[in-house]
Amino acid sequence: MTLTFVPMDPATAAHLREGGPDSYGNPPEKKVSDGAGVPCRRCMKMVSRGEPYLVAAWRPFGALHAYAETGPVFLHAEPCAPDPVGPGELPPFLLSPDYILRGYDAGERIVYGTGGVIAREQILARIGQLLDEPGVEAVHIRSSRNNCYHCKAVSADRT
Repeated sequence: MTLTFVPMDPATAAHLREGGPDSYGNPPEKKVSDGAGVPCRRCMKMVSRGEPYLVAAWRPFGALHAYAETGPVFLHAEPCAPDPVGPGELPPFLLSPDYILRGYDAGERIVYGTGGVIAREQILARIGQLLDEPGVEAVHIRSSRNNCYHCKAVSADRT
């Protein structure tokens, strides 16, 4: 199975960088990175020490419903874009020892029984298992410490 890791879309990133309101109607907060633990949701890389970044509430779902969680995310203050993630690799901002993985159906609802905290070295295998389950269309990757959304994984093989 070929995986695609899907970051924050460019339109949302541009909207926030232009000072547009976040998912709670607030302007993004502007910060400067100390170089520790600031993963950009657009380029899927860490924000380096001294670089400006934004903090915003974001709901990475297409519609409002009971499962459409909103949470804080970080974003480079300047335009950035993801590099391709090669086969067998994780996006470079996934550096923690473990993450929450959770399967979602085509309606963006949680597929019960798919959630769990997974060790970093087991993430690729677990994503493959989840995407092989009936009804699972995407896997969200979240912080196991703070529950912050990082990105989603989908099968590039499905059309």
